[in-house]
Amino acid sequence: MQLFLGINVGTSGAHVAAVDPEGRLVAESTQPLTSIRSSEVHEQEPERWWSAVCAATAALNIQTAAIEAVSVTSTSGTLVVIDETGRPLRNAILYDDPRAAAILEPFREGGCEDVNASWSLPKAVWVRGFESAVWRRAAHLLHPADWLAGKLTGVWHFSDYSNSLKLGYDPISRQWGRAVKLAQLDPALLPEVLAPGASRGVVSATASGETGIPQGVRVAAGTTGGMAALLASGASQPGDANTTMGTTLVWKVLSQFRPSPEHGIYSHLHPAGHWAPGAASNSGLGSVDSQNDSQALDQAAETYLPNATICYPLSARGERFPFTNAAATGFRSARPTPAAAWHAAQLQALAFIERWGYEVIQESGVPVTGRVFSTGEAAGSVVFARLRAAVLERPVCRATNPSSAFGAAVLAASESCGTVGEAAARMVQIAEVIEPDDTRATDWEELYERFRHACAERGYQ
Repeated sequence: MQLFLGINVGTSGAHVAAVDPEGRLVAESTQPLTSIRSSEVHEQEPERWWSAVCAATAALNIQTAAIEAVSVTSTSGTLVVIDETGRPLRNAILYDDPRAAAILEPFREGGCEDVNASWSLPKAVWVRGFESAVWRRAAHLLHPADWLAGKLTGVWHFSDYSNSLKLGYDPISRQWGRAVKLAQLDPALLPEVLAPGASRGVVSATASGETGIPQGVRVAAGTTGGMAALLASGASQPGDANTTMGTTLVWKVLSQFRPSPEHGIYSHLHPAGHWAPGAASNSGLGSVDSQNDSQALDQAAETYLPNATICYPLSARGERFPFTNAAATGFRSARPTPAAAWHAAQLQALAFIERWGYEVIQESGVPVTGRVFSTGEAAGSVVFARLRAAVLERPVCRATNPSSAFGAAVLAASESCGTVGEAAARMVQIAEVIEPDDTRATDWEELYERFRHACAERGYQ
């Protein structure tokens, strides 16, 4: 048997998937993660990521000798500052940590309006300005996927052009862009950038002993969790869209061109071709406060849809898309009872946020003409899929294994299959397509307008 290992480290946990060359999920394992979080700070300890990855890989009941390659993906824009030995010098600053919002003016003045607080680049500038003792010892600026791959290989200076986008890398010129010059970063701190799926080393003896992955297994360069989810989703044609609904909500659309950066939209170069303009919200399942036994709640919630309660779920201060407002807070017009009714109102709000995001992306000139492919924790909910299809007025599709860890396994398999695109075409299968039910279309339209009006009254537009 030949196996490819995909590892995704998200906000709430580490997920490892072992996949065969035909895309069959042979085994998977997850380990939870927690954050250090307040309205002003969102951090995680990198060593806890590694412990979670080691525990998850050790829990796989597989023939480890069959592992051909491994790849790691992670949250986009999260900054890891390490010394020359690979040791983190501080906690990782996560994508939605708001502190860098205070130092964006030089980027605005320099014409880099797309740089925002969710990027790893201004986070690095913040560390330099406010934590000089850390900065003096810094040897490499990385992202979680980069650092974890370094833990596997013992080599620390690599990244990929997807993760490095928010550190200021331009995947077209294959150089560090103007924003990096504005930040005045020492080039020695910046990683060497590879294409996702390219070989970046092999598993070391030390890492093998901790993870159970055999020494010498090829480690492929990773990507962001959102791009890995896009690979796993089944989206393949220009106009196809992918929504990853996990702790946060991430939009991606396949496009033949790269739009100008605006409105919080940024464009990844898809490893299999095309551009993938998209954006990310701070809202998502992590902001829904009725997550206990969510599967049962989803089923019960359908009775309460459509729902008259208007709300915007946010677990902390600040929103980055479909609007940008560092002071934004969640709101609700009421809290209905029973619990299923409140759960329904929050799911409805997420569907409205998803629709709003695609409208903003289309306004930037990117056509969203095809289907919406679902990935992330919420992809398995049929009730939520029916709700989203009705609100979006588009077919909602779910792949057999719609996870970022599966997308990481596709990257790991790309060398054996020929290319990333060929690996995805071979391994990704669509499980179901849910067509929109238009019997309540007028109700959905009225509620969506009420939702947008409630947001506009608070300056969220």
